[in-house]
Amino acid sequence: MKSFLYTTLLYLFLAVLLTRCTEVAPEPVCISAEVVGPDCDSGWYILKLAESTEASGKLSNGYTGQLQGGYVTTNNLPEELRQPGTAVGLALEIYGESAPRCVSVAVMYPAVQVKRVCGSTVTHL
Repeated sequence: MKSFLYTTLLYLFLAVLLTRCTEVAPEPVCISAEVVGPDCDSGWYILKLAESTEASGKLSNGYTGQLQGGYVTTNNLPEELRQPGTAVGLALEIYGESAPRCVSVAVMYPAVQVKRVCGSTVTHL
């Protein structure tokens, strides 16, 4: 009888452990961005993020890579969004790779990675 009880408790413990390990990783929320233009290195583009206080209240599960606003640069912007003046919603996270270093520009922007394009609304300003 004891072995049955121990076996049942073991399976119950393993079931709880497995369900805790399968939680979905948090994703960044969408933020409005405008393509400023190409950065000094080929393939990199500067984005101006909308200053939004409402986006900071919608952080999903305390996502730590969420950006609040300002200028950033990315190297994986979809081809159809690379025209300067394009406004679109993007889910971005801070990119581990360093941004390109521009010789003639004193400002370096944080590198980000586009995780997904939000919605189908793309505006060319």
